[in-house]
Amino acid sequence: MSKATFTTQDFKIKEISNLKKMRAISIGFLLLVNFSIVGFFVYGFYDVYRSRNLTGNFITYIFPTVASLQLVLAFAFGPLILIISKRFSSVLTELEDLNDEFTIHYQRYTHFTYKFLSVVPMYLISQKGLFIFRNFKTELLPPNSIKYVKIKNVNTGRFRRSFIDIYQNDSSKSRITYYTTYPREAEFFHDNIHLINDNVRVENQF
Repeated sequence: MSKATFTTQDFKIKEISNLKKMRAISIGFLLLVNFSIVGFFVYGFYDVYRSRNLTGNFITYIFPTVASLQLVLAFAFGPLILIISKRFSSVLTELEDLNDEFTIHYQRYTHFTYKFLSVVPMYLISQKGLFIFRNFKTELLPPNSIKYVKIKNVNTGRFRRSFIDIYQNDSSKSRITYYTTYPREAEFFHDNIHLINDNVRVENQF
């Protein structure tokens, strides 16, 4: 195995490992917040239970309220945990499938965007085409289907957005949205989308 190949594979293994750690940390943090809220209420009820010298079983006393609270928290945190799990799993699957050439390009992407920690990208340029990662689904745009790309930055006071609109041969459009202006991810996209389609036309609108 050549040194270059080893370096590329070593980066991929490390990046995948870091993303798995970030997934565990993100989900663990939400679970910690959930149980901290429940614990706070349990402690508050126990304080009331003790101050009033209640004689009934404490578990029976708090169970209906705590169960209702946990149900509300499940509706709040459950979708977030599902989104995190889904997006990380989709990205990890496609990173594992990257060949050496596009692994090098992804390594350049992580350096170019100044990411000190491994984070889930909103898009991935792959030998399969362009992946766009959304909350509950992943879009794959085959290389030859991408006809035209328009990058637009909007800065009107508090409303700051950067839009990457990708137009396909069938006139359908996909959009990647960043909640800031002039993100380096959009700049990298502009400079590297030709890796999968030399004929794509890219327009910047500032």
